[in-house]
Amino acid sequence: MGDGDGETAPSGSGLAQGRGRYEVILEAAELEFYERSFDGVGVAAIGARAGITPSAIYRHFESKDEILATLFDRAIDALQIHTAAQIDDPFDELRYLVDGHVEFALSAHRLNSVWTREQHAIAEPFRRRVHLRQKAYVDRWLACLDACYPGNKTSDLAAVMRLAHAIITSDGTRVSAAPRSANLKSILVSATMRAVEALDGQQPNG
Repeated sequence: MGDGDGETAPSGSGLAQGRGRYEVILEAAELEFYERSFDGVGVAAIGARAGITPSAIYRHFESKDEILATLFDRAIDALQIHTAAQIDDPFDELRYLVDGHVEFALSAHRLNSVWTREQHAIAEPFRRRVHLRQKAYVDRWLACLDACYPGNKTSDLAAVMRLAHAIITSDGTRVSAAPRSANLKSILVSATMRAVEALDGQQPNG
């Protein structure tokens, strides 16, 4: 092995050959969590996928929980990269947020699926940090929707935001060999923009 920090599993997949051990573990965990769920996978399975022993994993991560938290951090980092710009016009910003989230969901569909499906599994001491980072992204969406459709209740804004995110992630969370539509990005963007229009004409917040 290139980094010499643990034995190679005798019949692993070979992911670790010529790659940084840390990155190989995360890639293997992402694949395992995507295909089998966080609860359905143990450290031994991650090691087998990566081609290393479980003891080698523990040289980089203290637990499976820390691996999941690291993947969550990567998902949030990717979302922030795709939505890094600040847009003055609220409707332009809304379209920018939708475009960026769709791009993330399609370009990193396994990571997006793990992040979306495994929210319940994030554990302390990582939960608070991850949730604070996610809250900053959620708050930006809520502020943008409020600017586009002022007067709506916060609960209504939040409901529509969750609907928008559900639409965006709907195709990426499926584990299937069926080919995706060539027009999927434009379909998801269009469907999401139509969904947020549900806020138009709602009863004012009283």
